[in-house]
Parts: sequence; structure tokens; C-alpha cells
Amino acid sequence: MIPLEDITAALAEAVRTSPHNYVSEQMALAPEDVGQRLYDDPIIAIGSADDPLWEKLKEPQAVGAIFRTPKQWLPQGRCVVSYFAPFSDYVVEGNREDNVLVGNGWLYARVEGQAFLTEMNHFLEQWFESQGVKALSPYASEEFKYVFEAGSSEDIADKSLSFTSNWSERHVAFVCGLGTFGLSKGLITRKGVAGRFGSVIVDAPLEVTPRPYTGIYEYCTMCGACMRCPGGAITLEGGKSHEQCSAYVHTTRVKYAPRFGCGKCQVKVPCERGIPKK
Repeated sequence: MIPLEDITAALAEAVRTSPHNYVSEQMALAPEDVGQRLYDDPIIAIGSADDPLWEKLKEPQAVGAIFRTPKQWLPQGRCVVSYFAPFSDYVVEGNREDNVLVGNGWLYARVEGQAFLTEMNHFLEQWFESQGVKALSPYASEEFKYVFEAGSSEDIADKSLSFTSNWSERHVAFVCGLGTFGLSKGLITRKGVAGRFGSVIVDAPLEVTPRPYTGIYEYCTMCGACMRCPGGAITLEGGKSHEQCSAYVHTTRVKYAPRFGCGKCQVKVPCERGIPKK
């Protein structure tokens, strides 16, 4: 059985050494950004491919009907390895400076940084295969599907579906034990909410991480700090409106093209870098 420590060490080394985790001269919006790191060392949790919660994610109030369980992606799958990559201080602090303007680091992390995490998903696939283990990253697969607006995906039978996908990294992380959701629908981990997730399904038996919570919002204090959302998409009564959030983020695609982003609900909040005290 491959120890969790070995998986974590291998991924952390890849994160530290990949040039794509650092701002290059070609992508830099300002000279002082060159060489800045986007992501810190990841944390990892492992879930069972047989966990009954996977089927629960097909419910409308979770991910939705098109969500595919680990064994629908990899029939011989035994476990799911989920990781959280925290944004670096450079990314987080740069986005804390203004309540509306998006920091350069956040823009890099949202676009080039997401491509880097796809690279890390492929790294994990290859690393596990070097250990004699079959691994598959659904998000990095050609079969991954995301439905943005209702009817926007021609091959999805239910044309009423919107803001859903056949693999949700946040929900996967919840099942694996990395954290619980917050009012903003971000996932609060022991390293906070400011960061992004990735995962692979493996056909090897690994030691499953105990899930240290039962409630969906157990780590969230519902303090309302994330309601600083410049798009007005978050309320105590209704939580986060995906439609309003998406509409606001779309305005940043024009403002910061070819990049985009916001992330104000993940900075200057008690859960920014850890689980808030109640």
C-alpha cells in the first residue's frame, strides 16, 4: 500500500519544481511579478470509491444528475486521491488590496494556474502508473463536461441543467475529507478556502482518510464576511447565486482579457487561511 506521505511528498516536489507554478516573463503583467510563485505545497485526502456519498452527489441540490461516480469513470477504481493547492501569499495578498480590482497574481492563478493544476493531475496519473497503479483524472480527461448555461451542452439530454459538471473537484474534496462548504460555496480546508482542487481515481487500495465532519457547512460560521462580493452574489438568506456570480465574473473577462477572475469571497475572510473559530 502506498503511504499518504509518499503521495504528498511526490506532489509537493512537482508543485515546487514545475516552472509553470511561477510567473514567467511572457505572462507577467508587471516586471516585479516575474518569478512569483502561484501555489504553495498541497494537502491531500483519500476517499473510498465505494463511499455512498458519491451517489448523493447526483442529487439536484448537490452536483446534479450528470455527475459520474468514481467507478463510472474507472470501473476498477478503489480510491480517490483529492488535493487542495493553497494560493501563495503573493496571490492572496495581492487580491486583498482592493475590494473590486483583481490582483495580478489572482489573474495568473485563475487562468495559467488552472492549466498548471491540470498538469499536476497528469503528473499524479503518471506517478501512480510508475508505481504500478492505474490512475485517471476526470477533470483532465477528454470526457470531462461542464454545463454553464441551460441548454449550452448539445450532448446533455436535460436542457434545463446549468452550472453543473460530471466531476466537481470541490464536492470530491468534501467526500474525501478535505473540508466543508462555506456560505460562498467555496470549500474550507485546514489550509483555508483560498486555493484550488484536483484529484485522481486509482485502482489501488490506499488508506482512506477519516472524514472529520458530518455537516456540509460544518466549518463555516456563517459570519457573512464573504458577502463583500462585488457582484452582490452572496447573501445570508440565499447563500451564493451562481447566476449572479457568473454574470459578474463575465465582466472581468472584458476588463482583464485574456484573463479573468474575482476571488474576493476567498480573501479578507476568517476562513482565508484556515478553519475559522466559532
